[in-house]
Amino acid sequence: MTDTKLCKSCGTTVSPSARFCRECGAVLAEEPSVNQSAPTPKEQVNEGIALYQQGDYQGALSKFEKATEADPTLAAAWSDKGCALGRLGERDAALDAFKKALEMDPDNREAREGKDLCLRMLGSSQEAS
Repeated sequence: MTDTKLCKSCGTTVSPSARFCRECGAVLAEEPSVNQSAPTPKEQVNEGIALYQQGDYQGALSKFEKATEADPTLAAAWSDKGCALGRLGERDAALDAFKKALEMDPDNREAREGKDLCLRMLGSSQEAS
């Protein structure tokens, strides 16, 4: 059947133009296209968030890393990267990512809370501010 495709996560039949599975929310692989441009850093972040919400922290981390490589000034990507790293147990790296996010956006609540949590989990005597 060429006018539908299957979600690799749950097997649901979806339209060929769908980017996310309507049943499980999985990001659907897109067929490579000559006319298709690379995702923007913000699109990478959005794809990473979808993976993160599904519990695919490694996949999410990959998307967040691509976003931070493409745009090192995107504070949200650094904060989300910190969340994924934290879920993967890489607290030192998560702390570094949260600090980067806060350098760019000192009011980033998620990054501040993530940084404080990392510091508590690492048992750091550093001030958590």
